[in-house]
Amino acid sequence: MKREIDIDIDQLVAAMRAVDEAGRLFEEALAAYESRGLKRTSDDFKVAGGCVQTLQGAEEMALGTRKFLAELALILGYATAGVEDRVAARPAVVRAGFTGIGGGGARMARPLLDPTLRGLRLLLDIDFFEPAFKDEIEAVVLAEKATYPDPATFRIRASADAAASVGRKR
Repeated sequence: MKREIDIDIDQLVAAMRAVDEAGRLFEEALAAYESRGLKRTSDDFKVAGGCVQTLQGAEEMALGTRKFLAELALILGYATAGVEDRVAARPAVVRAGFTGIGGGGARMARPLLDPTLRGLRLLLDIDFFEPAFKDEIEAVVLAEKATYPDPATFRIRASADAAASVGRKR
């Protein structure tokens, strides 16, 4: 069923089902990390792929997916009620994807857990998202290691180091 504002109900429902299952898989991966005893209180928050960053990344993926699912449900609700003009710009916006995948994936230790990979592949397989978002997902799947945070962001520049040493007793 096609609406005047170009909301394809069947495609939206298919996307919702895939996003819902991907979210469930991301939550499963987060629970697996937590059951391994990973903690957010570790001092390795500066380490890409460390336990703090891995937990943060898994949580970003799970929460981002759930928030996105709510957005899709809102659009579907308005469209099926016949008041799609209330969400006129949203269908184009949701095709651009959602936050949590690229950033979350950049934080996580490799290899990614199987539920995470299955969730990412579900998102890749649906004919809903724009190519840029699919490229972002593909980059997470193909990454050989975590890349965030960049260790360079925690290095003290030589000039700042020298300024800090002024006045120190030796």
